[in-house]
Amino acid sequence: MTTVETDRLILRPFTAQDIDFLDILHSDPLVMRYILGRTRSHEENIAYLNRLIEWQADHGIGQRLVIRKEDNQPVGRCGMSFFYGAQVDGILSYQLDPKAFEGDGEVTRVIELGYTFQRSEWGKGYASEAAAAMRGYGLNVQKFPELHSIIIKENKGSVAVAEKIGAKRLTECLCLGSPAWDYLSRP
Repeated sequence: MTTVETDRLILRPFTAQDIDFLDILHSDPLVMRYILGRTRSHEENIAYLNRLIEWQADHGIGQRLVIRKEDNQPVGRCGMSFFYGAQVDGILSYQLDPKAFEGDGEVTRVIELGYTFQRSEWGKGYASEAAAAMRGYGLNVQKFPELHSIIIKENKGSVAVAEKIGAKRLTECLCLGSPAWDYLSRP
C-alpha cells in the first residue's frame, strides 16, 4: 500500500510502532464521541491497529496515519475501513462486525471512508485535505466503484467534510445504533 501525499500532509499505512499515537488520539472523549461514544483502551487500540494492518495486507485498504509535513508530527488518521450493513427493523444499520447482526438477513460489506483528527488540529482543513486525497486514491487508483462515509448526524464537522469533498447524502441509517447519514462517493 503506497503513501499518499497532499500539499501539507503525508498519509502512510499504519505500523505497529504507531500504537502510542492511537492511544493518544483515542483517549480524548471529544474525539471519540461520534466514533464509539467512549474512549478506547490500550488493548482495544492494539486490536484496532492489528485489524488495520491485516486489512492493509489482505485487502489493500485501511486507515492511514496522517502526518503534518511541516514538523513530521502525526495529527490524525484517514482512510478506508470495512463496515457491514443490514436492514434492522426497516432501517439500514451499520456495524463494524458482520456478526453483530442477529437473524438470517442479508449483510453487505461496504468500504467506508473515514477520518479522525486530534482536537488540537480541528479547524485547520486537514480532514478535508486528507479525505479528498483518500477519496481520489480509492476511486481513481484503487478503482473502488464507490466509497461510503457513514456519519453520526450530530457530527456536523464530519458532515461538512463529506460534503466539501463531493460525497452525496444517500440515505438515513444507523451507525452503531445511533442516527446517521450514509454519504456516497463515486468516480
